[in-house]
Amino acid sequence: MKSRLVNVLAALTLLCGFSSTALAQEIPDAIINVDGIGFARMIDDELVVFDLVAAYDEHMIVEANCSAFKARAQGVDWCFSSAANLTTFEAATQDNGNNKYLPFVGGHCALGMSRGNLAARGDPRTAVRIGDQLVLNGRFSVRTAFLEDSARNMDNARLRYELALAAGNLKTNH
Repeated sequence: MKSRLVNVLAALTLLCGFSSTALAQEIPDAIINVDGIGFARMIDDELVVFDLVAAYDEHMIVEANCSAFKARAQGVDWCFSSAANLTTFEAATQDNGNNKYLPFVGGHCALGMSRGNLAARGDPRTAVRIGDQLVLNGRFSVRTAFLEDSARNMDNARLRYELALAAGNLKTNH
């Protein structure tokens, strides 16, 4: 029975796109960030930070100005393109650090998370608002696949994210 379980776990590990040794070596953050800044991406070896309020409210991908407009929530810095967006974000931040603007499943690639890939990083440039969630995927082609069955993919991603947090397979940032 034990060898069958090991074989099943090995097969799941291969399907999900990560190795058990990689998972054992590094537990991904619950909130995807680059150098402690959320909603950011390395592009051509340069850190580019985006405004998640603009993505959520205006459905626009706008670069943020971290030196002028920055707030902290859930152990991560979030940057904005304007004082108005910073104020909007701060007003939505609850005492427990939750905020409606924070990306779905911690900014991980939503399709990757729905398939159990905890290491799949979301790209802010793929952000799309679905209901009251700001959803990221790793690439635009992945976003297209995600949107083909967004309700089921969101349910699966939410469940796998919550299970990973409960099992300690994702590090919390606070």
